[in-house]
Amino acid sequence: MHSLASAAVSISGSVPGTPDQKLIRGIRNASNQSIASGDTVAFAASLDEDFMVVTGNGSLLTREAYIAAFAKDFEDPHSIRFERIVDSIEISDSVPLAAEHGHWAGRVSGGPVLFSGTYLAMWRRTARGWKLRSELFVSLVCKDAAAGESYRSKYGATSARPFQQ
Repeated sequence: MHSLASAAVSISGSVPGTPDQKLIRGIRNASNQSIASGDTVAFAASLDEDFMVVTGNGSLLTREAYIAAFAKDFEDPHSIRFERIVDSIEISDSVPLAAEHGHWAGRVSGGPVLFSGTYLAMWRRTARGWKLRSELFVSLVCKDAAAGESYRSKYGATSARPFQQ
């Protein structure tokens, strides 16, 4: 298992940006790798203690609930795995925070993208390094109606509108 810090250092020389932007990109990369490999401990390492998330369907989850949801998905090798793709990172010059903007994709391992959308993440600089304070995901595209209905039933989408291709 790679540590988030070593993953951040290993790619920092090849990623453009400030040292803090490089660290955050490295931690995000390690988080994506932990999701792909189903490693709950590594996935949880990037989340600050008071982390909160609004999922792609509008559900608000605590850190514990978010980790539990991923752990449950990791038990099924055919579950959808999510990847976050960083578009930009802005480091605050007034508080120890950073904003990460990007897009995300969900797919079954090796398969085509079934869901995608956009996200915003708030990072906090802590004594333990950069940690995710909060994330907001918005689901924008569903390319498979059956997968969309499965997603709705599993994750409790907040709209009665059916997924469309």
